[in-house]
Amino acid sequence: MQTELVKKAVIGGWVLGLGVLAFSVNLTSVGAWTVLVGLGVLPPLVMMKMWNPPGPAKSMSETIRDAIN
Repeated sequence: MQTELVKKAVIGGWVLGLGVLAFSVNLTSVGAWTVLVGLGVLPPLVMMKMWNPPGPAKSMSETIRDAIN
């Protein structure tokens, strides 16, 4: 669960940073915006695909069993 939060934070920071960069550089052409969208979407997709969670999540019965013991 913690890794999912870290992934979302990293992706959010990446997209937000590119948005700030785009407005600070004052991008106006369609080609520049296309490149920016590609840079904004492709690295997070690759990261989500390659950054696997540590293992399967516990089932409810496993959680209850751990709490009882």
